[in-house]
Amino acid sequence: MSPRVALVVAGLAALALPLPSPTILGIALTATGLVALTVSATSPGSSGPAVLIVAAALSWLTSPHDDSVPRLVILALALAAVHSAAALAAVVPSSARVPGRLTLRWAGWTAAATAGGVLVTALPGLLPAAPPPVLVTGAAVGALLSAVAVAAAVTHRNGVGSDRPPDARVTGRKQVHG
Repeated sequence: MSPRVALVVAGLAALALPLPSPTILGIALTATGLVALTVSATSPGSSGPAVLIVAAALSWLTSPHDDSVPRLVILALALAAVHSAAALAAVVPSSARVPGRLTLRWAGWTAAATAGGVLVTALPGLLPAAPPPVLVTGAAVGALLSAVAVAAAVTHRNGVGSDRPPDARVTGRKQVHG
């Protein structure tokens, strides 16, 4: 499946899962989401995916629903898939075939990010006599961001993703070829 097809499927799911209310606001959010989805499919590197995510999230918040936790978790997965599919589609030409290993790795990271987000959000409610959920969630998000920042710093320091030759990454010196 191409990243653009995954983006469209996840985007349609994200717009449908909140069960938008048939009010002017619900219709406006759904229409905005559909326009953003069209922009996202044609220009995945644009702000279209962000507008789509915001429209789906606001649609969830403004729709009357029965606090369906499973549907909310699936919405979180759909929104994460929109985000990561747009990122992948932005760097892969639309006519290119994506290797199966890359697709599996992409799907794994998307599922892991969603599971982490659901866990961080749900964990405070599961703790007995816990401090205010906002405090615990804020601390968990802060710890997660710190871990990501440390991993990014270590990766950057080791030269992963660098355009310098491997020998220059180890020594830190720029090589002169010629």
